[in-house]
Amino acid sequence: MAVPFRDSPIFKRLTIPLTGRLVLAVFIVLQIADGLITFQAVMLFGPAAEGNPLLATLMVLVGAGPALLGAKFVACGCAAFLHQCGYHRVLAGLATVYVVLAVGPWLHFLTVFANQH
Repeated sequence: MAVPFRDSPIFKRLTIPLTGRLVLAVFIVLQIADGLITFQAVMLFGPAAEGNPLLATLMVLVGAGPALLGAKFVACGCAAFLHQCGYHRVLAGLATVYVVLAVGPWLHFLTVFANQH
């Protein structure tokens, strides 16, 4: 059964931009969190802590800070492009992947490491 209000053009115009902006904001916050957590891990364990071999090589060449900053700017730029093109579900999926495969495991690992030392 359809809800008449949800089918109205006004509701769709109000919710789509807000939802898209929210997804973009969440993605950017996750990028910042991943960058900070990765930076901390690289300071503790060296560039080998980075799972991406291209980024780890870049860290050796230019340093962890500039390499991570550049990578996160590129990721946020690509996210802004996806947002502008209306691919909000793709962006939400990428944000979910970041929580599950990047931020979550790093937080778990660093928490366990901190509790042991």
